[in-house]
Amino acid sequence: MVADWIRLAGGMLTIRVRGAELERFLNLCAQQRIMLYRIRRTQMDELRAELTLRDFYRLACVRKRSRCRVHIVRRRGFPFVWNRLRHRHGLWLGFVLMGLLCWELSSRIWMIDLRLEQGVNGQAILQELETLHIGVGTKSRTIDAKDVKRHMMMQLDELKYFSVNIEGNVLTVQAAAAKSPPENQTKQGIHDVIARKDGVIRKISVGRGTQLCKQGDAVVRGQVLVDALVRKQGELDADRLTDANAQVWADVRYYVTRKLPLEAVRKTETGRKRHRYALCFGKTRINLYRSSSLTEGICDRIITMKTVRINEHLVLPVSLCCETVIPYQTEPVLLRSETMQSRLEYGTKRSIQAQLQEGCLTSMQADMNTEAHAAVLRSVVWCYEQIAERVESGTTELPESEENKESEE
Repeated sequence: MVADWIRLAGGMLTIRVRGAELERFLNLCAQQRIMLYRIRRTQMDELRAELTLRDFYRLACVRKRSRCRVHIVRRRGFPFVWNRLRHRHGLWLGFVLMGLLCWELSSRIWMIDLRLEQGVNGQAILQELETLHIGVGTKSRTIDAKDVKRHMMMQLDELKYFSVNIEGNVLTVQAAAAKSPPENQTKQGIHDVIARKDGVIRKISVGRGTQLCKQGDAVVRGQVLVDALVRKQGELDADRLTDANAQVWADVRYYVTRKLPLEAVRKTETGRKRHRYALCFGKTRINLYRSSSLTEGICDRIITMKTVRINEHLVLPVSLCCETVIPYQTEPVLLRSETMQSRLEYGTKRSIQAQLQEGCLTSMQADMNTEAHAAVLRSVVWCYEQIAERVESGTTELPESEENKESEE
């Protein structure tokens, strides 16, 4: 088998020999050390055999002495294939392009394998990798594992361990979550439950401790609602201290004042738009324009990215960046206070909802006025909120807060 491949590398010929003295032809070939393979006699005066291209050129003297005619039936081997294909430049160009394509595809990442422990947000890790321009189609040599690890540990506080390994076309990501101490260990000791805000109690649920208030009572900020001291219940019992725990839901009132100037600026588009494009291959950007600036003056700049997607999971690292600039002119406009009320009310609700830890907004009463070329909205907002706060026993003060004070924005 190996000898056949070696002979094919030098070229093999299948010949047909005709003549009256075939035995003399074979004897002369043996005398000249011309090797014939797969000799078979097809007729009385005809035989077929195989020989190498080098031995074929030595048959000239044997053919004359044996008075036989030799015809070539078949040509095989590398020299004959090369002779047919060496002038086909398009075929060789296709082979070269295919080789370059295979080399390019083998140097990119086509699969991301996430090996995450419980408690790690995989979506957040993928988003951070995308900000680093790491994804399906990214070149392997552009990924610095140390820089990626440093970026992830700085951006995601929940991570305790993070590593990136590249194996061929697969990017393996391993991460572990930082384990926080159990809640029962962080809250050991003797605590009282006090009011975090002023309000009227609507619901109270005591887990441990002595309840000092009831439903319908009005409490102030810092007032003790559940005491850690449990009084004795019988003659054989004694006073004891416990870790108080409770949930207290109350109606809380907020006073909010918001201002908005009545003088505004209106934008008017000039009708002219300019575009410029750029091709992005991973971290490489190729600008398809000459100048670095689109327009002068004030304008809106809109950037859109169009990514090449093969399917839902396979995204090639090729995208078209389109930057659109829309110039505009400004002119002063005087607004009416009636039209600003809905905007101010919306801002008030958003600011109150941002302050709530547990609870919801129930109702709001607002009064709209105009003062010094500004629309002023003074509102009272009622919320149904959880106001219980656990503090160490004997402490009735909370950190300074401006939640219940009147605010101006």
